[in-house]
Amino acid sequence: MFGRSRFLSFPMVIGAVVIGVVSGKAIFGPPLDEYWKKKLREEALAKDKDSSST
Repeated sequence: MFGRSRFLSFPMVIGAVVIGVVSGKAIFGPPLDEYWKKKLREEALAKDKDSSST
């Protein structure tokens, strides 16, 4: 089938990592940003509620 060497070449590994990071940010970036904005907003509201109640 394909001629496989014993180890992957370094440029192929770097290329795969770059493709993985870029595609991961494209796929998961917007939902994660939205999640963290919502989470920080909830924590700020909880902190305001705690400080106003004491």
